[in-house]
Amino acid sequence: MESRNAERVRLRAERDKLRATDPEGLAEAWAMIEDIWTGTVARARELPEPVLHEQVGGEWSFVQTHRHLVLATDCWLRRMVKGIAHPYHPWGLGGSWLTSPRRWGIEPDADPSLDQVLAVRRERMDEVRDVIASANTEELERNCVPPASPGHPRKDRTVLQCLHVVLKEEWQHHRYAIRDLEVLDKRPR
Repeated sequence: MESRNAERVRLRAERDKLRATDPEGLAEAWAMIEDIWTGTVARARELPEPVLHEQVGGEWSFVQTHRHLVLATDCWLRRMVKGIAHPYHPWGLGGSWLTSPRRWGIEPDADPSLDQVLAVRRERMDEVRDVIASANTEELERNCVPPASPGHPRKDRTVLQCLHVVLKEEWQHHRYAIRDLEVLDKRPR
């Protein structure tokens, strides 16, 4: 029971960080995201590469999860905050809501290796860190208007709102990845 309470306290503290509204708090939240993913990727690398392409319970594989996080960053940081009209990496992966990925320049059938996806992820994560590091209160309140090109999102948001989506996506998908790695660890090889 004590370990469950400790886990709840830890998760609550992490969620609280994700709600930061100032540059320092956002930097702390992003550092937390980078730290948790570093440990999880190290853990995943202990498994054979083909296992990291396996799905658990119909959910995305570990590699697909990272492809999705590339797309999330492309949508919310590159498209919205940076205003890039065609921000999408071809390996990005969206959910069922993305009905015409090729229209965005995305190749849903791509099958990159973990290392290939992590190289793109590193670039995207560096971009998030740089945007947060250069943000001030005025910038966080700036209204972002999506380009007229095909893509998501389609409605205006503030920089802070966009960063909150990126943080939430990273944190939530990390939890899914941990859950699925525990299953993959137990599968016979």
